[in-house]
Amino acid sequence: MANAHADAFSKIEGCEVVSCTDIVPGRAREFADRHGIPTAYQDTNEMLDKEKLDAVTVVASDDAHMECSLMAIERGLHTMCEKPLATSLAEAQKMADAARKAGVLTAVNFSYRNSGATQKAAQIIASGAIGRIIHVEGAYLQSWISSRYWGDWHTKEAFLWRMSTKRGGLGVLGDIGVHLYDLVTFVAGDISEIACDLRTFEKDVSAVGEYVLDANESMVANVRFTAGAIGTLHTSRWATGHANTVAMSAYGDKGAIDLNLDRPAPETLKICIGENVDKVAWENVECPDTPNMYQRFIDSIRTGKQGQTSFEGAVKVQACLEASLKSAQIGGYVKTAA
Repeated sequence: MANAHADAFSKIEGCEVVSCTDIVPGRAREFADRHGIPTAYQDTNEMLDKEKLDAVTVVASDDAHMECSLMAIERGLHTMCEKPLATSLAEAQKMADAARKAGVLTAVNFSYRNSGATQKAAQIIASGAIGRIIHVEGAYLQSWISSRYWGDWHTKEAFLWRMSTKRGGLGVLGDIGVHLYDLVTFVAGDISEIACDLRTFEKDVSAVGEYVLDANESMVANVRFTAGAIGTLHTSRWATGHANTVAMSAYGDKGAIDLNLDRPAPETLKICIGENVDKVAWENVECPDTPNMYQRFIDSIRTGKQGQTSFEGAVKVQACLEASLKSAQIGGYVKTAA
């Protein structure tokens, strides 16, 4: 994702990536050379003290998000962070409180908001076009444990740390379940209670080097929305036949929407309303392009106005993750704390 960030910011007119840092010896220098970044550091504090920066983007492993973000916030720098915002709700709240106190702008890279179809779906529901939301379903499916479409996970550090709780990973819940919770709450509204089942399955090995493969790999959750709807959400790394399928449907008392980001336009977003309700017929919805999260972050800095995502908003998503973990441990519904 660091490569994705560097590429995206370098394409924004008037935005320059001037430095990078990584605690692994030599890694930042190699990254800087690859992306044409002038300076590279092994010590983050040194970089933040020496470079004249307007903002930073944090693309470390999950367990380093809070530490790195707070370093930047304490220096009054606008801060973007990868998802999930933190490894616990307490950490996420600490980050949001620090940003608010320092008066800095924040963003979280919930990348499926980059889709015009996602933005349009949220607008449709907010407009009341499908009425009161009754039922929601959502899925995020990958297969990189059960197939080698993305490569062999046994040999890729980027996969292995995500499978190990020791490295701060929250498993499939924190890696892609976080996207699903953000997508569903952004489109359909806040979640108030969650009943969740998390599972880790036997594989051909239980550890690779320093990585103990104990993080959750499949999630199923029943959710209750603040406005009264109920729903089912599920995500897995074992979804054979799916490279990266992100989808949700929302059913209201006047109609429904069906969003699947794995489908090409114009099939990505469909709606069933009006006369089509009785015909059980769906129509494609035209979805204009939308600024990506990187552009939105830069725009917020230029205008001085908080963008669409923020550390404050990410706290709500973190509360969904925490409620899911607690529910999986004790059983039954758990209220989201945020």
